Amino acid sequence: MATEPETTAPTPPARALPVATLAIAVVSAVIFCVPALNRELLYHRDQILHGQIWRAWTGHLVHYSSSHFLWNLVIFVAAGCWLELIRPRSARWFYLASPPVIAATLLIGEPTLLVYAGLSGLASGVLVFLAFVQLSENNAEPAWFWVGVFGLVMVKIALETVTGSPLLVHDSADFRVVPLAHISGGCSGILAWVLTRPVPPVPPVPAA
Repeated sequence: MATEPETTAPTPPARALPVATLAIAVVSAVIFCVPALNRELLYHRDQILHGQIWRAWTGHLVHYSSSHFLWNLVIFVAAGCWLELIRPRSARWFYLASPPVIAATLLIGEPTLLVYAGLSGLASGVLVFLAFVQLSENNAEPAWFWVGVFGLVMVKIALETVTGSPLLVHDSADFRVVPLAHISGGCSGILAWVLTRPVPPVPPVPAA
């Protein structure tokens, strides 16, 4: 008696691991644990203008205090891992392109700011990028949640701009919040979403 060949269900493609997000987190942790590295990696306006361009990237990995480091790391890792799992290529390009954009914005818009450090600008951008991706591509999740995430980012930036004080970091008396870094990061996230969103298919033209 003939039998039908056994068929197996196709295996779903494996998700890429968030290696870039985790690598950035690990490097930030190493830098935080070895303060001697700060001098060569910190965003320093004068040094960047004299050719030390790498500081436009590495300055975001330096942190002033444990509170500054932990808050930035928690937000960045949570949002970054999520984004990299669903949009691995876009997330990795964003990690490469956004830091110098934020640094350039500070060079132009904050000419009196000599030094800057922290993942907060990049984390703001990742969170906004993720919110826009989820709002536009994931119908399984309630839209209000991601609208709320975006709204909270905007409220935080607005409050810090008005008060001149960080909402989450409180263990450093010399700490100065730089809202322009967060605004630049958020705008970078929106731009990244615009440039990388899937193009809807063009419907076929009916034959005459």
